[in-house]
Amino acid sequence: MSGIEKEKRTFTIIELESGIKHDNLDAAPDVPLLIDLVDFTPKDLAKISQRFEIDLEDLQDVQDLDERPRLQIEDRYTMLILRVPVNLNVEERPYSTYPIGVFTNGRDIIIVKNQLVPLRKDRVWVKLRNSTTPSEVIYQLWETIIKSFEYTLDIVEATINNMEDRLLAELYPSQLDRFFQLSRDTIFMEAALKANMRVLRRLKRVHMIGKMPLDADRLEELEVDLEQQMGLSAIYRDLINNAMNAYDSIVGHNLSKVMKTLTVISLVVSVPTLIASLYGMNVGLPLESDPFAFVIITLFSLIITVPLLFYLKFKNLV
Repeated sequence: MSGIEKEKRTFTIIELESGIKHDNLDAAPDVPLLIDLVDFTPKDLAKISQRFEIDLEDLQDVQDLDERPRLQIEDRYTMLILRVPVNLNVEERPYSTYPIGVFTNGRDIIIVKNQLVPLRKDRVWVKLRNSTTPSEVIYQLWETIIKSFEYTLDIVEATINNMEDRLLAELYPSQLDRFFQLSRDTIFMEAALKANMRVLRRLKRVHMIGKMPLDADRLEELEVDLEQQMGLSAIYRDLINNAMNAYDSIVGHNLSKVMKTLTVISLVVSVPTLIASLYGMNVGLPLESDPFAFVIITLFSLIITVPLLFYLKFKNLV
């Protein structure tokens, strides 16, 4: 497991211009800083609020897992909330995406995350931490979020490919609940991508974050990448729906075959059952005193039943 994946709760403080790290906020000098919080505590938020004059309530909004993406411009700072996917390898999870917050005053930049962003390569986040300006951090953060969706959608594609054959071959697939969870994940990821896209387009219109001008061309490139992930998300959602529809059709077809087979068996068995019922009556019947009555009646039943069975077989009814 890589170093960043091993991290749980972290409070990373980096000088933007020099890249020097500090153990705590009190020891950090009065220079432009990059603050990266993972699995933060109320005490961490209070320190950030006091040092950078950010409203504590805005910082606490990131703790709400239902918080929606938005761009909020205040006098002293700008707040950017986006949604990123969770780690899909964790099967029991209440959410498919969660919010991260970005706060900047044009000089410092703070990233607040509830958990680690799932990525294929750790160097993506390392590259973000090596940025030297707040605007560069913003660009790298958007690229990181897009790559996170790309990585997560690759997991979705691999899971679909692994489960399609099993889903269509088994009458009761052992991991059907996993497929339902995957369908839910793609729906929420597509919703998160659309919400992130609205924030990015508003950012393009503003051309400013924390009193910093942003490069319109670079924002345009990010928008194209985000649109690609939205398209992939829609494709995978349709693939899952198609697989589920195919599964429903196969279940219905198999159920029809089972019912047809049971009906044929009932029809074939009904003939000897009827004959046995008649000769079970307590009245005078032919052959009742014949010592070979049982054999004759059995042969008679077979003479009727076997041709009936061959006829049904000829009609492809069994």
